[in-house]
Amino acid sequence: METNLQEIKDQGILKAGEGILPAKALNEYAEIVGPQIIEELIRLGNELKGLKMQQVNSARYGGGVAEMLCSVIPLERVLGLDMNWEVITGNVDFFNYTKTIHNFLQGKMGIPDLVGTKVYWDTNKANFKLINLNADIILIHDPQPAGLIKFLDSETRKNQKWIWRCHIQLLPKDFFVTEFLRTLIESYDATIFSSPQFLPPWKVPSVLILPYIDPLSDKNKELTEQEIQKVLDKYGIEDPKKKPLLTLVSRFDPFKGHLTAIEAFKKVRRIIPCQLLLAGGTASDDPENIKIFDELAEKSKNIPDVILLNLPPDSHIEINAFQRASTIILQPSVKEGFGLTVSEGMWKGKPVIGGNTGGIPAQIIDGYNGFLITPGEKGINEMIERITYLLEHPLSAKAMGKRGREGVRERFLITRGIYDELCLFKNLIHNLEI
Repeated sequence: METNLQEIKDQGILKAGEGILPAKALNEYAEIVGPQIIEELIRLGNELKGLKMQQVNSARYGGGVAEMLCSVIPLERVLGLDMNWEVITGNVDFFNYTKTIHNFLQGKMGIPDLVGTKVYWDTNKANFKLINLNADIILIHDPQPAGLIKFLDSETRKNQKWIWRCHIQLLPKDFFVTEFLRTLIESYDATIFSSPQFLPPWKVPSVLILPYIDPLSDKNKELTEQEIQKVLDKYGIEDPKKKPLLTLVSRFDPFKGHLTAIEAFKKVRRIIPCQLLLAGGTASDDPENIKIFDELAEKSKNIPDVILLNLPPDSHIEINAFQRASTIILQPSVKEGFGLTVSEGMWKGKPVIGGNTGGIPAQIIDGYNGFLITPGEKGINEMIERITYLLEHPLSAKAMGKRGREGVRERFLITRGIYDELCLFKNLIHNLEI
């Protein structure tokens, strides 16, 4: 079947709902990835037309999951799925507890909060009213709403497929948390992970779907030089052509490597004058953000040329401009579910230095389209060497950035991600092997 851009353009665009942006026309994506890929999406969408789906997470704004859903929901609607998105709510105790679980699962030890367990189940029970009992598939994101499945009646459960998607680096060392999550997730029909190294030996079918970015979102679309300069002027950032800009974009989280970046920068700036931008924001389901931001503010207050920004969750144009203006993108995470800021930086044609952990090595081929360094303090000297090399060899940095952009086009755009998801949905509803 031949499909030209005009036919693709004629696919309908649905209106946005709460927290959901209007869908871009499919022909705009065809111009980036080619018509053939869009043809495949349309074919799959036609096969699944009218499928009732619901996705549930714990934040409407802030964080990678919310950003992905803001783009994927409208596009899957355009492709014919009856798609809905709900967000659970909870009090401070609930989100403190679920962040503790998040940290446990990424290997940070502590004392399990037995009282918090009750808050977890009470909150999931209170949010069960959000579940569409007529949906064909329910897709749950991360641990916060994972308990919703336990409040289904047996008859409804027979008629629905439930998927749990894990966006974090799953390396649990604590038996209490491991068993809590295992017994819960094994009641699902399927799970999605972002890296093969995270796949646990649980009795539930698991698939690997790499996360993705939307090249047409405000965070990733092309910007003019004037738009970029306007943002730099607003935040007092010097001209990166005269003073190179190193940028780390991330939530303020103990695993994101901010301190590693600061320590490396202190030494690099003695060799080559440069600037370090630490830009991030807070997510409603992450109570640690403000604490980490305050610690970084104290740590960097006497270091020249460090810019620390706690931005509103809708600062997508600003983040886009920072990344496009940057000389080098940093993501020296200690633990990382995937690290979409790596793909974001590569999409802007920038060389990226990332921690050799989690899903980052799935994006960076060391020395080809970026550099991988040892996570944590052990990687500081490696980061200094890599930054210095890239600053001293701008042509090599440019070539590395170009290779990175092409890698993202091939593997980490939303069109590929939706294709993988639609294939999973198709297999589930037809009871095919996953």
